[in-house]
Amino acid sequence: MFDEPDAADLALARWEVATLTGRLRCVEDERDAAVRDRDRNRELVLALRRSRSYRLGRALVDLARDPMRFGPSIAGRAARRLRRRAVIEAVRPRTPQATPVPARVYVAIGLSRSGSHALIRALRQRVLVDADHLPVVVTDQPALRGLQVPGVVLEYLPDPATWSRHDPVSRWETLLAGRVAQLCRDHHAARAVVIDPRDPPTLARLLESAA
Repeated sequence: MFDEPDAADLALARWEVATLTGRLRCVEDERDAAVRDRDRNRELVLALRRSRSYRLGRALVDLARDPMRFGPSIAGRAARRLRRRAVIEAVRPRTPQATPVPARVYVAIGLSRSGSHALIRALRQRVLVDADHLPVVVTDQPALRGLQVPGVVLEYLPDPATWSRHDPVSRWETLLAGRVAQLCRDHHAARAVVIDPRDPPTLARLLESAA
């Protein structure tokens, strides 16, 4: 006989499923956006090829390839100008673009006030030690509502009981999945994890998980 899972285990499993659903929804949206960008770029290329500027550019290229045939004076000037511009662009120093760190969504539902504060402190210390990601914390702890923590994004979500009183028709897990998907899109999150309220991670465990 298997032991019946307790209510906490069932709730945690539902939150994990909702979090995974939200992350998959975000991945699907990113895929659809990539397809739209591909189609848009393809249309731009086709429009460019039909444009007068593109035809003029092709004519200049032809002149540069065979100036004796297409006109010595015009081709020579155009070719030299184009080559000079290409050389300048090639040797011009470029400012390296800073690569933003990826985000990670932490679903911290059901933690006590002290446990929520301890988790936020651990995450804050974690990014001070190694700023390899931006923590985005989904919390139902009212004490954290509106709190500003440097290096950590806090997103308040009503707890399941409060939400059921506010909207008894909509499922809270659907609300969580939608919020996770939106946060993943907004912050380009690479991962989404669920925090067990009975055993929230310490700084040491957060550092071990990154190793």
